[in-house]
Amino acid sequence: MDLFLVEPGSSVAVNITPDNEAPDSSPIFSPDGSTIAYASQRIKGFYADLRRLVLYDVDSGTHTEITTGWDRSAEGLVWKPDGSGLFGAIDDAGTRRIYSIPVDGSDPQPITGKTDFPSVDISSNGVLVALNHSFLYPPRIVMVDTSNGETTRLDTINDDILAEVDMGTYESVTYEGANGHEIQMWVHYPPGFDESKKYPLFLLIHGGPHSGITDGFHFRWNAQTFASWGYVTAWHNFHGSSGFGQDFTDAINPDWLTLPYEDTIKAAEWFENQSWIDPNRMVAGGGSYGGYLSSILLGKEHPFNALLIHAPVYNMYSQMAADFAVHSERFGYFWENPSIYKEISPHYYAENFHTPALIIHGQLDYRVPVGQAFELFRKLQAKGIDSRLIYYPDENHWILKPNNSIYWYEQVRKWVEEYAPPGGR
Repeated sequence: MDLFLVEPGSSVAVNITPDNEAPDSSPIFSPDGSTIAYASQRIKGFYADLRRLVLYDVDSGTHTEITTGWDRSAEGLVWKPDGSGLFGAIDDAGTRRIYSIPVDGSDPQPITGKTDFPSVDISSNGVLVALNHSFLYPPRIVMVDTSNGETTRLDTINDDILAEVDMGTYESVTYEGANGHEIQMWVHYPPGFDESKKYPLFLLIHGGPHSGITDGFHFRWNAQTFASWGYVTAWHNFHGSSGFGQDFTDAINPDWLTLPYEDTIKAAEWFENQSWIDPNRMVAGGGSYGGYLSSILLGKEHPFNALLIHAPVYNMYSQMAADFAVHSERFGYFWENPSIYKEISPHYYAENFHTPALIIHGQLDYRVPVGQAFELFRKLQAKGIDSRLIYYPDENHWILKPNNSIYWYEQVRKWVEEYAPPGGR
C-alpha cells in the first residue's frame, strides 16, 4: 500500500512512497499545504507493525521520520493549526490516549489519562474535540483542554438510558504471564459485588490477535453486560496485544499459540487465587482470534467448564480461503512452510477435545469463512461433546443487527449460566 499524489485536474498519479514495501497510510496535509504527515510501517505482511510518523516535504520530495524511538503507533492524527505538531489518538498500554506529537522530533507527550479517546478533530482556531468513552459509558462528544487534558462534554446522548442502569465497577490489574512478562488485565465486577462471597468467572479472549482491549465501550462484547448477569468478567491483554510496544505485539508471530495460551492459563490461575472467585465456576470465550485461542483451549489443559467460540479460526489450512489469510504473506503458505501451520492449527488438537462449546458464526464472514465453525462443530458432535451451533445467514464477522445482537446475548447468557451458575455465594 503506497501513497499517491494527484494534482487537481491531472490524470497522473505520482507514487511518493515507492521504496517501502510495507504499508504507508493515513496521509494528511499540513495547514499550509507544504507537508504531508503519514503513517509508515516496515514489515510487509504484518498489519499491526508499528506505525511511524513520517513527514513528506511536497516541494523537495524528502521524507523525515519524527517518531523514531517511540514505541507506540501514530494513529488518529490531526494537525495543529500552526503546523508545529499533531494530535493523535494513541493506543497506549490498555487505554487510547490523546498525545501531542511535535514535528521537531522531540518526545510525544500524553494529554489525557484515564478512559478512551478513540478519535479527535480540531478547528482552525485550535479547539480540540474528541470522542470519549469508557467501559461504563458509550461514546460522548467532548472538548479537550490541550494544556491539562480536562474535558467538557458537548452532548447528553444516552443519559436518560444510563440513568436507569446499575453499572458495576472495573479496574486494571497486572499479573506475571509467559516468560515472566507483566500482563495487563481489565477486571469487571458485577453491580452489588460483595468480596466476602465467591463469584463465577467469565474470561474474555480478544480478537486480532493484535487488537489490545482498551478502556472503551464495546457493543458486541460488552464486559459490563456480562458482569451484570452475576459474573466477574475480565479481558487480559496477552502477548500479541497492541499498545504495549513492538516487541510485545510481534512476540506471537508466527507462533500464535504458545505465549497467549500460557498468558490465558496464568490469568485463570490469578483468579483462582482471589478469595472472591469460585474456581469451580469458570468459563471463557472469544471471537475471531479469540475464537482461535478458545479452540486451542478445547484441546489443551484448562480450568474452564465451558467455552464460547465465535467466528473461530479453527483450521489454518482452510483459513487460506479467507480474504485475509494472516500468515501467508509474511511467512508463506502451508505448502511453503508446513511446520508453522501444523504446530498452531487448532484442528490438530481435536483428539483431545473435551469441553462443552457454543459455536457462533455468520454466513457473510469473509475474514474467517463460516466453514471454520462448521468444521469445529462437526468435530465436537462426532466426539459426543455437548455443543451447539448458532448460524446467522445475514451477519458477517460481527453480529451487527440489533435483534440479532439481542439474541446473541440471550444465547450466550443461557450457555454460560448452564455451566457456571451466576451470582455471589
